[in-house]
Amino acid sequence: MDLITNGFNYDKHAEAENGFLSSRHEWTWDEKLSTSTVKLSDNNLHVTFHPIYSTGTAVVKGNKPLEKGRHHFWEILMLTHIYGTDVMVGVGTANAELHNAQEDFCALLGRDQESWGFSYKGYIQHDGKTCQYGTTFGQNNVVGIHLDTWSGKLQFFIDRKPLGVAFTKLNNVTLYPLVSSTMAQCVMKLTYSCSTPVSLQTSCLTVLSPSQKEHLSKEFPGLRYLTQNLFADILQKTIDSDDEEDIEFPAEYIILDDFDYALVGLGRKRKKH
Repeated sequence: MDLITNGFNYDKHAEAENGFLSSRHEWTWDEKLSTSTVKLSDNNLHVTFHPIYSTGTAVVKGNKPLEKGRHHFWEILMLTHIYGTDVMVGVGTANAELHNAQEDFCALLGRDQESWGFSYKGYIQHDGKTCQYGTTFGQNNVVGIHLDTWSGKLQFFIDRKPLGVAFTKLNNVTLYPLVSSTMAQCVMKLTYSCSTPVSLQTSCLTVLSPSQKEHLSKEFPGLRYLTQNLFADILQKTIDSDDEEDIEFPAEYIILDDFDYALVGLGRKRKKH
């Protein structure tokens, strides 16, 4: 049975065979952190911060480390209006500060050297240093996080629109997903947590235009697992519309040589005599 998600048809068998997205949730929030300040529900996908009232900053952490050698992507749907000192999404090491701010209203993620955070106010933070980064987010926004463990780059999305690289040099660090909140009755849901191996194939996705992907998908059905999955959009580099016509080759002029065929796992078809 095909899984229809976000406008794409996913073939589970093809994805599993080729190492691409095979599960909608590879990890959830860690129930060990479910305390009076954090309530988990719906198989640990829903999180409610400060269910009654807030006395400081609460945090949740993914129940698995983000495996190296992979592209990781997860999305969090903000179900309530966001306000207060800070609500942040990001990543942190096993040594990240998680329990020292329960009576302190603060921007927790990125306050130390062990975590990296993106605030609902639009700035990013690491090691206590802040920098304006992107637009704000709030109720009904879907905040996406993409970690490339090979290049060590971390970037954020809002409603699938990329905000650009936020942090670098994270390729030698074992990280966990994190969310922190000072807001009472703040509710959000983990809607996606998936990954795919870093490979030459995924590298190709960063340079192919949408029309080229469409052409390859039509001409080479065996590539649909590559061109019609979540990461085909996530890994697409942003191109300025003014420059697109200057740098994009029309799809019909795509030329595949022997290396390209080997790269995508196809054999060149022999001509019939």
